[in-house]
Amino acid sequence: MHPQLNALKPLYGLLIMICIFGCKPEKFTTNTADKLSFNQDTILFDTILSQLYSGTPKSVNRQFVVRNTHDKSIKTTIFLAGGDKSQFRINVDGDAGTYFSDIEIRPHDSVFVFVEAYANPNLDQFGKALIIRDSIVFLTNGNFQNVQLLAWGQDAFYHMKDSIETDMVWADKTKPYVVYDYFYVKPGTTLTIKEGVKVYFAPYSTLYTEGTLRVLGTAAEPVTFEGDRTSDKYSDKFSIYKYFNLPGQWFGLRFGWPSKANSISHARIKNATYGVFIDSSSFDGQPTVSIFNTSIQNMAAHAVRGKRSTVKIENSILANCGSACLYTYKGGDYDLRHVTISGYCDFGGGNDPALAVTNRLRNGFGQVVETYPGLKFKFLNSIVYGELTDEIVMDIDASVISELPTVLGSILKTSNTSLNQTGTQNKINIDPKFKSIAKYRFDLDTLSSAQNNGILLTPPINFDYGVNPRDSKPDAGAYERIE
Repeated sequence: MHPQLNALKPLYGLLIMICIFGCKPEKFTTNTADKLSFNQDTILFDTILSQLYSGTPKSVNRQFVVRNTHDKSIKTTIFLAGGDKSQFRINVDGDAGTYFSDIEIRPHDSVFVFVEAYANPNLDQFGKALIIRDSIVFLTNGNFQNVQLLAWGQDAFYHMKDSIETDMVWADKTKPYVVYDYFYVKPGTTLTIKEGVKVYFAPYSTLYTEGTLRVLGTAAEPVTFEGDRTSDKYSDKFSIYKYFNLPGQWFGLRFGWPSKANSISHARIKNATYGVFIDSSSFDGQPTVSIFNTSIQNMAAHAVRGKRSTVKIENSILANCGSACLYTYKGGDYDLRHVTISGYCDFGGGNDPALAVTNRLRNGFGQVVETYPGLKFKFLNSIVYGELTDEIVMDIDASVISELPTVLGSILKTSNTSLNQTGTQNKINIDPKFKSIAKYRFDLDTLSSAQNNGILLTPPINFDYGVNPRDSKPDAGAYERIE
């Protein structure tokens, strides 16, 4: 035999030994006492919207862990008790279906099971939620174990790439209105949304107005605008961000020329890219958009962004935005009274000042490329405060405007000491002491610097954001401190 072959004999022997011992059949426990363990025994979905298309989930994705705590591998069969007719769907370690046979789990290992809910229309004339139940069954060594599934499904009015030719009213409080892609209010038409109505938006969707939008909420029954993933009151425990306060879920309320005389009163606008996006000018002195007693929060970009627009805001809250809460893009006419602007951001934004008042456009190198005349800005009895040294930027070419911004009776976070001149009744860098930034509570705590700091307005604003009466020494911001 060739000498090189003799040298390889020990290696051949080692390979044969590896094959003999490495190919031993895996041992599975068949002991009826050996069961699986789960990190959750019930998977709960809050109210979800009934499906628009067959096979389309309207829930967030839930997950739980199935563990084999034993010293041997284990086999289990996993299936939905409701089978193919179930309104839930599951995915086991990357495979979707309703029935999974002989799933192997190695000793002290685990698999992930993912769950989504598909709510069918329940056709309830009063819009009441339908309780949807099922369970995921695990058959292991003759033992049946269950993880319960529970959800509530609700019917809705759906508008997909829809528009109006004549005036329309949305007034149903029992069923939400759901917008897919866009709902277009055409020039010359008016959409009125009454108190207590909920409007939900699919991703990237918008309510686009070139006519007139009238939002008529009340303090007791505000109008709600938010994303259509409403099933997140009990969010996935492993998720950092929850859908109930996750920004960027839809585009926002958008206004384009020739829209004017729009009014938003007692609304809650949340979780969009822009809260109110105004790309429209007013040539007759009427506000393009007036906003009263409204909170606009959790925006990926801006709560209010106006392009040379005429905007009036009273008794409102702009908060938790990835960029400036208010951005006067290319100038415009802005009148803010008793407005609270919070620069605090809990999702990684907040590097930009909360208030940006500009009539200049700069390129990426900071060079001015355009200047816009006609900027007017009033900020009365208001608050702008946050974590930055400067929560206010005023990039203004004063040579092209007729009057400088007016800031009076306000609490400001800024290094610009000119905003604290005698007679302005402004206070700078003195914490207004919001009740709880983490809980979006922007009412005033004890010893707030905003107390009694406002000036007397003409005409007066007699009630605050919560419709509490203001006294003869009004507080700055949207809230009057109630002792």
